[in-house]
Amino acid sequence: MNPPLLVRLEPHPDARNAAVGTGTIRIGSIIASIPALSTALLPSEKGKRCDECHRVQTDSAQLSRCSGCASFWYCGTACQGKAWKAHHRKLCKRYNTFTASNQYQALTSHDQVDALLLSQLLVDPDVWCGERAQDDLHHPHATMLDLLGVPRSDGFVPPLCLPASAQTPETLALAADLYARFGNNNFVLHSHLDAYAHGVFPLASRLFNHSCAPSAVCKYIITPSGAPRMDVVALRDVAECEEVTIPYLDPALPYRTRQDALRANYGFTCGCRLCTFQSSIDPVPAPPLRTDTDSPTDDAALREFALGDVARGSVRIPTAPGMFEGLPLELRAVLHEDYLPALSEAFSRTAHEGPYGHAVEAGLTLLALYVVVYPPNYPQIGMHALELAKTLWNLLCAEPGALAGLGAGSEEQVRRHAGDALAFATGVLSNFGAEGDEGGPLDEVQVLGKVLEDDAQGRAH
Repeated sequence: MNPPLLVRLEPHPDARNAAVGTGTIRIGSIIASIPALSTALLPSEKGKRCDECHRVQTDSAQLSRCSGCASFWYCGTACQGKAWKAHHRKLCKRYNTFTASNQYQALTSHDQVDALLLSQLLVDPDVWCGERAQDDLHHPHATMLDLLGVPRSDGFVPPLCLPASAQTPETLALAADLYARFGNNNFVLHSHLDAYAHGVFPLASRLFNHSCAPSAVCKYIITPSGAPRMDVVALRDVAECEEVTIPYLDPALPYRTRQDALRANYGFTCGCRLCTFQSSIDPVPAPPLRTDTDSPTDDAALREFALGDVARGSVRIPTAPGMFEGLPLELRAVLHEDYLPALSEAFSRTAHEGPYGHAVEAGLTLLALYVVVYPPNYPQIGMHALELAKTLWNLLCAEPGALAGLGAGSEEQVRRHAGDALAFATGVLSNFGAEGDEGGPLDEVQVLGKVLEDDAQGRAH
């Protein structure tokens, strides 16, 4: 049984409604737990996951192909039977012809997944007009129909993977109506923050408005032979009657990119705290150029602003949102659209290839930027803090003589920074909780924690 909703709908001055807390919501609470109405794997994941429950193939959980189309894989007869009853019986014979057609091949990869989602929703058109769908707003079909329809400006509706006899004028009209409601309301499912599928979660779309400074985030729960589920997790304490918001896109994207995407995909302009601040400083000055040997002077100043004096002390963990609002004038260039991509590339390259001293410097700067842009406990912060902790450990193991370039002062301080980064990651990722595939970052946290503990004990002796 799913836990009860911790929100209710109230009027909103700009949006249709607001989901507000029915009482005080504590950090880490599951605000809503919502099963998917329909999901479809990304093409890159086909054959690697069960098409029904999304379980990853392993040595102990082998996938079997559908004997009819040989294009869908299932982890067992339970999932195969559920999929057949729900939709696959109507799609199986036509699927390969449909996906090979010029009409399908001309679609973007995003629209290809949407075409399958829409086809699955229309396998049984009668469910959209029955009394149950019309009268029970807690039923997913009714909730779907209660969403606001926003047709695409170009009038596009994905083609359907249905037999020609099923594509009646009434069904095509229903397809256009449904697509206007879910085309901009479906979600990208992720495991350990890596995208793997699209899904329709009508109740989540109906409840939660967007903010680039959200109070909650979505995670996806994979249960063998069960429907994938969305859990909405509180990033901080939320007061009774305070609105709960989620991000529809990555808040670290450039301000103008976010606004353009929200207008194009959802038909609104965001006025959240982050967007209000960034609009007040737009256009942002360009940052200094980054080279392979030198980093901009902004990097050190950003680290000190967001994390404290990391060269002399421990990494400071922020506990309140809104660091961007206190960003000094001379540091605003770190919000330029070129700064984050260049910094991410520098960290990724050096974390894999070395030198690890440069990787740690870039990684600390990237952590500082995430702390400024994202709200506390945003999962990307925890994932990056874990990568930084691993990079610090690699520095100690592979380049023990390269510490001077960090300004850290000593090997012992680098060890402490590794522990600080791991503690940072542990707090954020524990709040987010287990999600997606088995294993993942929480297991990595435990492994690295044991390594650091054994290292400390070994040095003590």
